[in-house]
Amino acid sequence: MKKILLISLVMLLAVSVSFSQFGIKAGINLATVSGADKSLGGIDPTHKLGLAGGISYRIGLIAGLAIQPEVMYIQKGAIYDGNMSIQGFSISGKTTLSGNYIDIPVLVKFNLPIPVFSPYIEGGASYGILLSAKQKTEAGGQSEETDIKDQLSKSDVSLIVGVGVEFLILEIDARMVLGQTKLGKNSDAKVFNNGIIFTAGLRF
Repeated sequence: MKKILLISLVMLLAVSVSFSQFGIKAGINLATVSGADKSLGGIDPTHKLGLAGGISYRIGLIAGLAIQPEVMYIQKGAIYDGNMSIQGFSISGKTTLSGNYIDIPVLVKFNLPIPVFSPYIEGGASYGILLSAKQKTEAGGQSEETDIKDQLSKSDVSLIVGVGVEFLILEIDARMVLGQTKLGKNSDAKVFNNGIIFTAGLRF
């Protein structure tokens, strides 16, 4: 019985390795923040354009199903632009929140069994590590940038849902990233990183 289990395990690993594929990708992140306390001075956030890119390793299982861990560099943040009400004063200006993260997503992917042109759906979770964060304020013709890394959570757990398509070795992907960790360190404010990531890449 033990020999049968051992042989089965070896065969499973062999099949998994044979269906494993390394990939590289790059693209953009339409980043913003969400949550009940997302407003700043009465202004709601808009999207901030950031970079996204990294590597992936897909392990094929059965019938189009695969597990895909990744390591991604992602720029997150948000933009507040307009008349802010701060301590009773109305101030016209622009505030940009910028954060650089290393994200480690683990996704479950399902490819439709279509030759050459293969669409897929994906879902999973990601653990992000904050590298740096800054806040830039522009008002009255002046600009000031502040390091806010110490004010933010050092990690960022997210949920991911997405779709994509593979054509030969080319892969095009679009995914929504929904932050589950409060952005502020030791803060009760309900503000979370969100983003829509578009990437294109090659799989070998």
